[in-house]
Amino acid sequence: MKVNTIIFDLDNTIYSESDYFQCVFNQFCDANNIDFQTFQFLFDNFDYYRFNKKDIFKFALEEANLYSETYHNQLFQLFVAIECEIQPYSGITDWFEYCLNHNFKIAILTNGIIAAQNNKWQCLNLTNKDKCHFIPARTFQHEKPSMDAFEGILNQLNVSWEQCIFVGDRYENDIEQGIKNGSQGILIGNETKYENVTAFDTIQAAFNYFQTL
Repeated sequence: MKVNTIIFDLDNTIYSESDYFQCVFNQFCDANNIDFQTFQFLFDNFDYYRFNKKDIFKFALEEANLYSETYHNQLFQLFVAIECEIQPYSGITDWFEYCLNHNFKIAILTNGIIAAQNNKWQCLNLTNKDKCHFIPARTFQHEKPSMDAFEGILNQLNVSWEQCIFVGDRYENDIEQGIKNGSQGILIGNETKYENVTAFDTIQAAFNYFQTL
């Protein structure tokens, strides 16, 4: 069956999530007359903290000796509703345009708080967003890698596993379920320990490969 659908992850696949959080902390610091450098430690090792700290705002405030419920709430409200502009990775705009010009369906399946994920998508400086299917996984009551999330988006798009390519930065969350069920997968970033998936360091390199399929 011919592949006609490409399903991207959002955070750290289409753009750098660190950029969004820097906008959040910048606005928070400006509003409270705090030096942004107070939180530079967070961005020096952002991917580690984001993955390992359940409440990254509480962690950051406590590390800076600034924790209060008021500050925590301010950060969270910015997280779900900030107005800012974030840039996609190089190659994403061209990839989307290529897919639309070649009659591919484009979808984004993303974990996280629905309001925050919707806001990130709104802030992303990317053309043709109105032609993409943007679907937070929690719409289906379960996040990736739950089968419910994957089957939910396939049903919503009315496509089969064999028609899809999944693109993401985390193998177990974004790619593995698809491969197990007959989809193709493209892994972006630093995860290199998996032998059954095509992997690239950058979106641009992955897009170059995609055009050869």
